[in-house]
Amino acid sequence: MNASDLLGEWRLVSAELTTKGSTTSIYDPKWEFVKIFTQTHFAFLTRLPEDRAPFSAEATDAELLRGAKSFNAGGGRYDLAGADYIEHIQYCSYPNYEGQSIAFKLTFVDGVLTQEGIYPLKRLGFGDTDGYLVESYERL
Repeated sequence: MNASDLLGEWRLVSAELTTKGSTTSIYDPKWEFVKIFTQTHFAFLTRLPEDRAPFSAEATDAELLRGAKSFNAGGGRYDLAGADYIEHIQYCSYPNYEGQSIAFKLTFVDGVLTQEGIYPLKRLGFGDTDGYLVESYERL
């Protein structure tokens, strides 16, 4: 696989996380999740459309909190060597990710891009053990 295979916009269609021998779907179809690739960078955007009401002119704390809870984003540069893919996260709604690098294997079969690998939950501060993440995307 090379960077030109990734170029463009992809929609998440499934995601599973395995921790402590138990696999759970973490894909929620209510959330829109897209990943965008250029030759050197990636970005992801997620939103919960049903909770994206416009703000008032004052943009109250409650409105800002609702907006933050219904939108996430992140991105940075990536390295790709064959199927070995490493995300170097420079920006993220969740500060725990900034400055982190996460390695995955990529496969592309029948129009589906799959990204999988050890997910560093412990290092990120989200658990006492790491998990194994498998995400699948379709090109938009």
